[in-house]
Amino acid sequence: MPAGPRDAVFTTLLFRPQLGVADLNLHLARLETHAEALRLTPHMPGALIALQETCQDRTLEGLVRLAWSNDGWSCTIRDRQTLRELDAITAPAPRWAGRVTGTKHGAWAWADEAAAHGEAMGADAVLLVHEHRIVDERRSTPLLLDDDGVVWAAQEDDGGVDSVTLRTLQTGLAAAGLPVQRGHLNERRVARATAMVLVGTGLGVALVDTIDGVPFVSPSPRLFHVCSDAYERHMKDQTTWTALGGG
Repeated sequence: MPAGPRDAVFTTLLFRPQLGVADLNLHLARLETHAEALRLTPHMPGALIALQETCQDRTLEGLVRLAWSNDGWSCTIRDRQTLRELDAITAPAPRWAGRVTGTKHGAWAWADEAAAHGEAMGADAVLLVHEHRIVDERRSTPLLLDDDGVVWAAQEDDGGVDSVTLRTLQTGLAAAGLPVQRGHLNERRVARATAMVLVGTGLGVALVDTIDGVPFVSPSPRLFHVCSDAYERHMKDQTTWTALGGG
């Protein structure tokens, strides 16, 4: 992938044989929004063709990385590995100029470096911190359940990537009495939390057991169960999927 942030834009979709890719319209809408911030003008009709060509002979579930650059569309697929419970560490959040921050752009090598750092520390997740608050996770979106029963996600202008998965879960969370609020995930809010859950295309839904080796004082499984139930219902909904072929 090109090295410059304004050289490319991408998104990562979940593929399942017999079903196709999940939430295609949401992914393409986000890709277009990010492309505009990056001053790119992808030819959107070509996205579906690229996905079909990549996935048509795939017989296993996988993660499809769909990217646009001036060379056109490119598509790669890799295996998906999920965890239900994980240990997280914190690391400084990468920052770019202006509207580049918060987009899925061409200079994404930092994510591989963050993954390697996490693996070296025995961590499953890397929470990204800017100005003493968690703004994102390297491949997912953090949700906090505080001791008052309120679910918090980072402020939209904190610099994290807007989450397709979170968008699909919000109705289910609200129906269960856990509407998502936006606010700074600072040290005080994290210290008061009874749970952190990560949601994303790659992970699905996962419960954070520890952050930098520190467990939650009074852990609650409620947020994880509600998110998991909403996620499974969404995955079972036929309208979630766009057929592409496959084995």
